[in-house]
Amino acid sequence: MSMFGFGKKDEFPDGPGKNGDGSGDGDGGDKKPNRPSNARIVIWIVVGGVGLYLIGSGLYGVLTH
Repeated sequence: MSMFGFGKKDEFPDGPGKNGDGSGDGDGGDKKPNRPSNARIVIWIVVGGVGLYLIGSGLYGVLTH
């Protein structure tokens, strides 16, 4: 399948590792399909931290002036 989702279709849509059986990718099959990836969790933590910092610094600025 192409990068943008059109063009040549995937030749093996039900190939190894796509059904969560652990074959092909070596993860042991313990990956849950509805769980977000670790990278997405880290991004949300970083964005949340920046947001909390901005809110906290804004409240501090309002209260000190």
